[in-house]
Amino acid sequence: MSRRFALLILVLSALANAAPNPKATALAKDAERLYKDGQYKEAAKLLDEALQLEANPKLLYNMARAYDQAGELQPALDAYRRYVSLPAADTEPDLVKKANLSMDRLRQLVARQDADTRIRDAEKARLEKEARDARERADAEAEKARQQKAQFEAKERAQAETQQTKSNGRKTAAFVVGGVGLAALGTGLVFGLLSNGSKQAFREATLVETKRAAQTQTITQAVVADISLLVGVACAVTAIILFPKSEPEAVVSFVVLPGGAFGAISLPFDLR
Repeated sequence: MSRRFALLILVLSALANAAPNPKATALAKDAERLYKDGQYKEAAKLLDEALQLEANPKLLYNMARAYDQAGELQPALDAYRRYVSLPAADTEPDLVKKANLSMDRLRQLVARQDADTRIRDAEKARLEKEARDARERADAEAEKARQQKAQFEAKERAQAETQQTKSNGRKTAAFVVGGVGLAALGTGLVFGLLSNGSKQAFREATLVETKRAAQTQTITQAVVADISLLVGVACAVTAIILFPKSEPEAVVSFVVLPGGAFGAISLPFDLR
């Protein structure tokens, strides 16, 4: 009696497992509709959900076909493998044969896809390396150009400072010499005027001694005036030579006065 009861339990359990799941059936119908509409990937997802509710080998095979049609190579290959791995009692020989043929085709496609992926990855890595090397070369060239520019600018500043120092020294010397020249010309003017006065006194003198004294004074003052003029001219020429050429040149002028010549020098002054 107990053996019969146990056998009855096993039979009922088998019948319960064989009974289709209504929700799985509904999902399978929806998947069939999507498959017919060309929405293969969506159909495969619904069949996968149905398989979670009902372990039906036919649902597994149809899911493999749907992934295959969707171009999802690896999921389709995995589903076909799962199907052919089932016990022979749960599968159909015709579907197993078709699944094996599909797996052969998919293996080749997956291998080719993997090869293409490796080639693309290698090409991408090569291009990235070339781009990285190009950026590094560009950065190195930019840094080299920056350093060369900095060196050139530093050299120019040093040359400009040296030139400015020399120019300032020459300008200072020119102003000093020019000042001496102006002083000498002023002295020449003063002694030239004194010489004219002494000459006039010589003409107006009535006594021999007075005339001699006026004559001696006139000669002395004229000599001093001439020497001062020569010194002034020499200083003017020297100042012109010393003064930087980029500056306005000094102007020397001469005036002939009674009793001696008079020269004048005009040097530019920086009023900035």
